[in-house]
Amino acid sequence: MEFYDVIKQRRTIRQFKNKPIAQDKLERILSAGLAAPSSNHQRQWQLVTVTDRDKLDAIAQIVKPYPDRIKEPKTPQQEMFKISYSRQRTMIKEAPCVILPYLRMKYDLTTSKNKWGLWDYGAGWALIENMLLAATAEGLGTGIHALVKQEPDQIQELVGAKDGYYLPALVILGEAADNAEIPTQVQTSIKKNVHWQQW
Repeated sequence: MEFYDVIKQRRTIRQFKNKPIAQDKLERILSAGLAAPSSNHQRQWQLVTVTDRDKLDAIAQIVKPYPDRIKEPKTPQQEMFKISYSRQRTMIKEAPCVILPYLRMKYDLTTSKNKWGLWDYGAGWALIENMLLAATAEGLGTGIHALVKQEPDQIQELVGAKDGYYLPALVILGEAADNAEIPTQVQTSIKKNVHWQQW
């Protein structure tokens, strides 16, 4: 698949076929993530890759289910909420793989005086985006679950992750279900969103 086609075709998927991902395909996706740029060229990342069904189910049980309160969505954002809220847990139970991208955070994300923690945090999302694009190139769907409350601590205990690392999200991978719902995309364009020389 051509690079720009990959970017255009990437979409968040929350319904998966429980079909294993070939090891060589999975390693290409992981390698793409590890090739991302990083703060001070440190690349202090550790990726816990979970394909064991019992462990995936255990992670799913940790994830907080969100109530579906939107009955008739009126905006693309509300449509996304309606599709996503009820599937935070089920998408993990359906998918064959979840990647836990642990980031070594030298500085605290919110309290360091110069906000240096944002460097490591931003680099972590570059790693995640590389994996999302690589998975798309491999013909797979991807979903993200941003972690809340006690979820990171409980998952750390489950997988034995070391202290001193930060887990911002779960990266869920798999072949998209035939009936996977995708919300209407918010439209952007060079004309609408890009400014030349100044705003």
